[in-house]
Amino acid sequence: MSFDLYAAHGDIEKETVDALVEGRYFDVDIPNIAARIRLLAGIAANKSRIKTYAVAGERGKGGYKSLVYPLSGKESEYVTNTIKPGSKLMDRLGLKKPIAPDMSRLPAGSWFLQFSFTLAKPWISRDDDLFYVADSVNPVRKDKVFKVPFMSAAAWKGLLRWTAMRVDLVEEQDPGQFALKRFYHALLFGNEKGEDFRRASGTADYLNKILTEAHDLYTCLQRYYYHLDETDPIPHHSGRLMFYPTFFNLIDLEMINPHDRKTKAGTHPIYLECVPAGAEGAFSLLYVPFDCSSQGEEETLRQAAIALPLVTKAIINMMLVYGFSAKRSSGYGLAKEKVNRGILQVHLGGSQRFECRFSSFDGLCKKAEEAAKALLETGGGT
Repeated sequence: MSFDLYAAHGDIEKETVDALVEGRYFDVDIPNIAARIRLLAGIAANKSRIKTYAVAGERGKGGYKSLVYPLSGKESEYVTNTIKPGSKLMDRLGLKKPIAPDMSRLPAGSWFLQFSFTLAKPWISRDDDLFYVADSVNPVRKDKVFKVPFMSAAAWKGLLRWTAMRVDLVEEQDPGQFALKRFYHALLFGNEKGEDFRRASGTADYLNKILTEAHDLYTCLQRYYYHLDETDPIPHHSGRLMFYPTFFNLIDLEMINPHDRKTKAGTHPIYLECVPAGAEGAFSLLYVPFDCSSQGEEETLRQAAIALPLVTKAIINMMLVYGFSAKRSSGYGLAKEKVNRGILQVHLGGSQRFECRFSSFDGLCKKAEEAAKALLETGGGT
């Protein structure tokens, strides 16, 4: 679309950029903010003479920046005209926040956890859209259809697995316990990245080297669980944890301005789209022991009782300590202690249920312990 318009109307001047930012592009009305940014990308790519103006405008006004960055304490046009309408439509379609499942239809030991959180620090990610307004702008990841900033289910899974590994596994010094914990993490999250019985790489290779004497024990546990011979490859399997995406309600810009070492003057500002502190999102997680049918209900409930405190501990550390964002080592992507509409539902077997609500991560920790105790008592464990 953008190249057709450029070819038809020739050179692009500052006035044309201003009109595009305001939604009036020659004789075409463009109310959609994402479409305006897409057209600005064409200008920045092909008209280097006004590339900087297309991105940042002048004196804090105009350009792509004015569409995303909130000015004078007001929300940005992107929030008003894209995120809010998109979020409302997603709510109507049941896409923004999953509804708690009917636990009676799931196996005993299943549990569902959900809460709304508020960012204490900005959240940053990287979109897979290669054609954006300029190479000096890092776009935050957005839904393809609704253009609402979001964190994918796969991203949650990877970060929670990494956090669980940090808080529950890497400090373990006993080879037997290390192998057992590692195997249980594999049941929760699925295959490790780089897991191969011939030559491991990535996460699998990293864990093999932490405690080398635990590697053979871990492999034996896998072969025993899946009834494999020594020469059989370990099968690929999904974990018991089911993740959901999180959609955010705000967008903002962070700016990095590298300085010349000699002149000490700024060179070329780098804009990082982000979800700012104060934005809200919902985290949802479902545990289903789909692979425990042959183990009996008592063992299934016992394993669910182990999983619940382990996973909630990892969630709390991910949210409050390690972060769940790009550049999290610099403090990005942390949540506030208080949460909204926190709910935990557990299927204890038969018609028995455990359901509770919580308003903080500390409350989640306590409720998870209560639910684990209820699972053990129902299953006859100690």
